[in-house]
Order: sequence, then structure tokens, then C-alpha cells
Amino acid sequence: FDETNGKINMALRPRQPGSSFKPFVYAKALEDKLITAATILDDKAITFPGGYKPMNYDNRFRDHVIARYALANSLNIPALHVQEKVGVPATLDYVRDMGITSLSSSQDYGLALVLGAGEVPLIEMTEAYGVFANEGVRAEPTTILEIKDKNDKTIYKHDVEKKTVMPESVAYIISSILSDTRARAETFGNALNISRTAAVKTGTTNDYKDALTIGYT
Repeated sequence: FDETNGKINMALRPRQPGSSFKPFVYAKALEDKLITAATILDDKAITFPGGYKPMNYDNRFRDHVIARYALANSLNIPALHVQEKVGVPATLDYVRDMGITSLSSSQDYGLALVLGAGEVPLIEMTEAYGVFANEGVRAEPTTILEIKDKNDKTIYKHDVEKKTVMPESVAYIISSILSDTRARAETFGNALNISRTAAVKTGTTNDYKDALTIGYT
């Protein structure tokens, strides 16, 4: 509620999610059996069609890495190769089922979609991450759980709408990777660790304009 800069609800405002979008693409690739958590992925300098020359966050290349390590350490090059396998249209259909409905199927996001090129409201990102946390079941978000009258009698109780949108096995693998403290140690050290097992993914946009971390226990 800043009178100078405007009143913006950042939970509802579409913003680029950065690398926090990567787990959705990996999940689709896992479900379609295009990769496993142990698949070897290239992490080499490459120029994609159109002259696109992506880099990793640290400007390093690691030659070959397994998918678990690549996602846990948020490497860009392997993620782009996974996006290439899955395809952008298939990714958009997949995340729509998970609750991300703000991305347009008619817009050409290109391979950079996996790096968070499309703008998504945080509420949709958290709903989609909830699918991982809920073992493949999507639960529609709501603002009101229940209403009680002055006598403490419940006059309304929200019935959560649930739908299975992902195999439990795929959700399990993604949660395993995102909670693998040893796999992500090279990049994050213990910065993302808490007192109990927690799956977590960071996301930053170009020039670090926006940064976010989404996680669940």
C-alpha cells in the first residue's frame, strides 16, 4: 500500500518465476519417460536455433551431469535440453492442469519457458507446487475455509476441490530431488536447509530484478 509506487498484490501480479518453473518441465519429462532422475544430460556450450546461447548462473559448464544434480543445482543448459525433449506446447498443457492458467498457448515462449520466461502469478505457482507436495493431487486454492456465526456455529465450510493431475511416482521423484540437500550442496551449500526435510526451489529473473523461493515440507 505504497502511495507513491502503487498498490500491488504480488501474490496475484504476473511475474517471471525464473528457475522455479524448471520442476514442471522435469516432471513432464519424467511422466513421459523421456528421462529418469539418473539420465545423463549435456552441460556444454551450445547455440540453439535462432542464435540463442544460454549460460549457467555461474558461467561454467560441467560437460555431463545427471538430471537429479542438474535440477537440484538449477543448471540452465540441461534444463533447456529437457525442455527441448518435452516441447513447449506439451509443457503449457501440463502446467495448465496443475493450476497455471495465465500462460497463453498462442504465445511463443521458446525454450526459455523452462527458465521462467513466461509471467505467472505467485498464487498459481504455489498451487502447482502443491501438486508435488500433495503426491500428484491438485487442490483448488480458496480464500475462505469456513464461516461461523456469533454462536460459534459453522454456517459454511469449504469443500476442497481435488483432482489427480500427476502420477504419485512423478511427484515423489520431484520432491526427492528438491529435498536432496547433498545434490544441491555445490550451488546452495546449506542455505536452503531447515530443521527437517523440505523440498525447495529458487527462482531469479534477469539482472536479479525478482527473486523467490518456493518450498514445502
